[in-house]
Amino acid sequence: MSTIDDTAQVARAIRQRRDELGLTIRGLAAKSGVSSSMISDIERAAKSPTVATLSALAAALGVPTAALVNGDVPQSPRIQVVRAADHLLVIDPASGMTRQSYGSTLAGSRIEFLRCVVPPSSVAGPFAPHPKGTIEHVHVASGWLRMTIGPDEVTLAAGDSCSCLADAPHRFDNSEGESEALLYVIVEPAP
Repeated sequence: MSTIDDTAQVARAIRQRRDELGLTIRGLAAKSGVSSSMISDIERAAKSPTVATLSALAAALGVPTAALVNGDVPQSPRIQVVRAADHLLVIDPASGMTRQSYGSTLAGSRIEFLRCVVPPSSVAGPFAPHPKGTIEHVHVASGWLRMTIGPDEVTLAAGDSCSCLADAPHRFDNSEGESEALLYVIVEPAP
């Protein structure tokens, strides 16, 4: 496979665009299908991406591949729209929970906005802890569930919201629910 020659230029362009969109390396990995370790290596100019890898990253970053090579990465617009067809949907095979990301945020923002649906009679998680200082804001739009983070637990019904430090294993328990629990979650990374 052919690779790109100017790795430093590509590294700067990818990092710049990722920062503008407020994407973490893991977020870009999820959107592009390229591993987090490979993205990290590319951004440090430790590895030169193949054309296929660069194309996948460009598509996830919403820019032409040539923009990453030539360095003409466009600035983010004042309004960032993510169309319904572009939402990233992940389904947990164990619980059936769906997690839908509403996509990229404006430049400088690192917040992730998610819609999660936990089916009745199921438990989603445990999920791995986020980095220390990460906060999750959870709003239950319909249904109810028991949310556990580390040793702490709370029951939330439709209309309830909570904010919590998400640096411990956590889960959403709808095992006693007769209907799905619809949650809106905002993940606020540590500064």
